Amino acid sequence: MSIGGKLKALRMKNNLTQEELGERCDLTKGFISQIERDIASPSIATLNDILVSLGTNLKEFFEDWE
Repeated sequence: MSIGGKLKALRMKNNLTQEELGERCDLTKGFISQIERDIASPSIATLNDILVSLGTNLKEFFEDWE
């Protein structure tokens, strides 16, 4: 699974819209959409902010990477 696909799955698991997630980590809905579709790549700092907003961290996110 791609980073974007995994982020989308986590967002949906947390019952958040792209807009709600964007508000939590100070990003636009459009940028969240681009990340989820693997059109844009977030920096490590941005990815960390998104993951914290989703209740996880970089270690857990990549721990079970297939």
